[in-house]
Amino acid sequence: MPAEYRFKVVMLGDGAVGKTAITTRFTQEFFDSDYKRTIGSDFAIKKIELPDIDTNVTLQVWDLAGQPRFEVVRQGFYRGARGGLLVYDVTRRRTFLNIQNWKEECFKNVDREMPLIVVANKVDLTDSRIVSTEEGESWAKEHGHLYVESSALTGVNVEESYVSLCRTMIEDSQARL
Repeated sequence: MPAEYRFKVVMLGDGAVGKTAITTRFTQEFFDSDYKRTIGSDFAIKKIELPDIDTNVTLQVWDLAGQPRFEVVRQGFYRGARGGLLVYDVTRRRTFLNIQNWKEECFKNVDREMPLIVVANKVDLTDSRIVSTEEGESWAKEHGHLYVESSALTGVNVEESYVSLCRTMIEDSQARL
């Protein structure tokens, strides 16, 4: 019988970096081109099977509003989180520069460090790209996080982002035993 895990994860990053689009692509397997600003938070649930390690994971994905005015609202939604995706938009440098602030907000509100995957989103917009792969990889490596490049539009590496996070959270859980 496979091992079973249930994890709450949070989507972190500035407004309009694609957190909702990534969550929708992952949980509902489609891309919604009609941008909707998240007010406060939203959540979705998805099961992942990891047959190579005989494990099933149920993820409760919390999509947190990225606008600064929602910081107070976000604080309570971090409670119980075991991991997160730290998302930035490769076409907007400011969103990359702000990922450190998101990491700090997260760790302050969960009262500890937890696994985070750095996700460089919108890599399909090659002509508009400003933040290079090397910059993103370097920041992630320097801060001890895995790095993934994704596109919610095409679906490239969206599932892989969550699978990588699941594997990291499982390792973190086992290390805490």
